[in-house]
Amino acid sequence: MDQDLGWWVRVALDGWAARPGPRYRRVAEGVAAAIERGLLAAGDRLPAERLLAEGLGLSRGTVVRCFDELAGAGLVERRQGAGTYVRARPAWTQAPRRSAASALLQRRLDEDRETIDLSLSVPAGTEHLPVVAAGDPAEWRGHGLHPAGLPELRAALATHLTHRLGLPTTAEQLIVTSGAQHALTLIAAAAVSVDRTVITACPTYPGLAGALAGRGGRLLGVGVDSLGIDAQAVRRAASRLASPVIYVDPCGHNPTGALLARSRREPLLAAARAGDGLLVEDLAQAGLTLDEDAEPVAPLAASDESVVAVGSLSKMFWAGLRIGWIRAPAALRGHLLRLRSANDLAPGVPGQWYATRLLAAADEAWSGKLRAALAARRDLLVTALRRRLPAWEVEPPAAGLSVYARLPVADSETYAHRAARYGVLVTPGAACCVDRRHFAGVRLSFAESPHTLDAAVDRLAAAWEEHSRDVAATRGRA
Repeated sequence: MDQDLGWWVRVALDGWAARPGPRYRRVAEGVAAAIERGLLAAGDRLPAERLLAEGLGLSRGTVVRCFDELAGAGLVERRQGAGTYVRARPAWTQAPRRSAASALLQRRLDEDRETIDLSLSVPAGTEHLPVVAAGDPAEWRGHGLHPAGLPELRAALATHLTHRLGLPTTAEQLIVTSGAQHALTLIAAAAVSVDRTVITACPTYPGLAGALAGRGGRLLGVGVDSLGIDAQAVRRAASRLASPVIYVDPCGHNPTGALLARSRREPLLAAARAGDGLLVEDLAQAGLTLDEDAEPVAPLAASDESVVAVGSLSKMFWAGLRIGWIRAPAALRGHLLRLRSANDLAPGVPGQWYATRLLAAADEAWSGKLRAALAARRDLLVTALRRRLPAWEVEPPAAGLSVYARLPVADSETYAHRAARYGVLVTPGAACCVDRRHFAGVRLSFAESPHTLDAAVDRLAAAWEEHSRDVAATRGRA
């Protein structure tokens, strides 16, 4: 597939000049990165040497040496009289086509100590954790292999769900997982197949597509606004599908932070019942409502025992704990346990032991201080973004740990790469989007310290200024 020269300069090779080393190698590394990111596929033709040299402001000899370097690395092939083409790689060396989410992961892997990571909607450290008494490993009994999780942790989680989140739960209903992503992956393995569609709000949780990877199910996006997922759109979609899976996060939508309105609860439950669907609710952000006057939102599973609920302690405590959970009806719970045991005998004991004590120590006073601190950081970030980046559309979220900003661009991925070069990682809209209508957004965590958030906005504004200049210059040449 041929691309115009402007696409090569603005997208495929964006940032080549900032790379270290001689110029021919900088361009070669830029082409290699574009192949790795999935911007270029086997058989795509590179621009003619003279044209690319003119577009990048280089000598033709520099581009010739760049192409020689790529050919020597086996990434391209020179066809006499026909041009230079991206080579196909042997199947056993090929990585899956890079998504916006995997590109973001690579940026995280490439980050240095100067980078501010606003792409992860989790606490930035452990300073906020309640103090728990040191324990003695001698307290641990037996072999430590509990497929559903330590009985003590499941009891503590059941108490937390019952008394803090308003979801009456027993320890026997729960399975401990390695975070909410693991929980969703298990549910996908149990319930999603090639002929089953998953209905979700769009934009949605960035990890949802990864949880469904390899299952063959189709993601169908419906609208979401300040009142949560559009229940009538879910009903219309579900009425045309056979036994759909409906994924919702009523107690704090990720990424917008919306809380589900009371008027939308029953229509959602009815849509699942009418179509013999499976309703899965993600409660990872439950308990993180940020405004004191907000009406409490009870989990949907509190109204219907057929609802499968998942969650984690990553948002409230620390993502490094890797403690999540599934609350499921008895028949499905048994199937999930068999799937879990097939590749993971049981969760590790030390993390469960620590999580049990954190849950016991996290009283209402501690939770109130956490929500107040997050609300203050949310307000700081929203105010700073509105002041420094007035072209962005930013609304304060009602719950959670991140802001979803809408940019005046068709796709925020190019800007996200530029922001990373300025030292800030953000989640681009494409990582949250299933219907291609929300590529313009970016998700920004406000879990960092106020000082760090101020510094991040300064860098984001500088990156946006450069991005806007480039866009204006490109339009001027068109």
